[in-house]
Amino acid sequence: SNPDRALLCVNHEYTSEEVMFPGIGRQDRSDFPNMTQALVDIEMAAHGGSVVEIEKSGGKWSVIPNSQFNRRITANTPMELTGPAAGDSRMKTNADPSGTRVSGTINNCAGGVSPWGTYLMAEENFNGYFWNKEAAAASADAAKFKRYGIPGQWYAWGQYYDRFDVAKEPNESNRFGWIVEVDPLDPNATPKKRTALGRFKHEGCETIVNKDGRIVVYMGDDQRFDYVYKFVSHGRFDPNDRAANMDLLDSGPLFVAKYEEAGTVCWLPVVIGTGGLTPENGFNSQADVLIDTRQAADILGATPMDRPEDVEANPVTNMVYVMLTNNSKRKADQVDFINQRESNIWG
Repeated sequence: SNPDRALLCVNHEYTSEEVMFPGIGRQDRSDFPNMTQALVDIEMAAHGGSVVEIEKSGGKWSVIPNSQFNRRITANTPMELTGPAAGDSRMKTNADPSGTRVSGTINNCAGGVSPWGTYLMAEENFNGYFWNKEAAAASADAAKFKRYGIPGQWYAWGQYYDRFDVAKEPNESNRFGWIVEVDPLDPNATPKKRTALGRFKHEGCETIVNKDGRIVVYMGDDQRFDYVYKFVSHGRFDPNDRAANMDLLDSGPLFVAKYEEAGTVCWLPVVIGTGGLTPENGFNSQADVLIDTRQAADILGATPMDRPEDVEANPVTNMVYVMLTNNSKRKADQVDFINQRESNIWG
């Protein structure tokens, strides 16, 4: 309620060794010859996000250094997995046999703020942190790994930490690629990965309160030829009861966009049992559908887009705007009525 005090939430998306560490060149182009465990630990601590209280004085904002709200969230911060995929066998690891606890968040891009004032962190290119391409290619889940680009092996983390080696912990990568909800008003609150919102390379997480009180969340999968999504909560927003809103993102259907030549959009439910999301196609539960959201959207026939990086809804006009970054890989035979430019390098 004080216009001169605010909480600033900042994502720390990724690190560049050649910038952070004097004398260290770009490591992913030379098999990480100089990345010691100590340097990897610094990288992991630099990922995630920050919550910082700021105040305005004389027209200028500044940090309140010792605020009770100040917080660092890293690649090792304890987090909870919630929603339909939590506790599933594909979410379990040696470190977490329950499949409900995970360490950290990585490659957080864009994101958003909920109507009840929580910080929504979007895990984007999480694939780059995983290690051991040979093991992934030989795995029974090779096609599932490949659809997400796992392992990208951009970082040396898998050399020192088993959880980032797909041979040693094949399920760990299933625990990344989610929307993470953080309560900035409670620095002791455990961040929650909301699996109902799907697993993909999340960019943006913009919410509106629908006329009937339900929450609609718009999201993009920021990769060439991937899709636009929305989630609709089962529960309704209560502007007078913040606590009652804190788990609204755990229950409700996810949808993916199929754009039609009439200029309309068909929102296809990403729900087990619909549109080919069946055991015959490898989906035995809603957890499977959410863990393999990209494959589910492929089967449903969603419209491949030119890197949907942000989706913003105008609550006054009900217009929804999608920002497409670019797509240098679209060929002439892949042009359609919604993505009309071949080799769209400008977005």
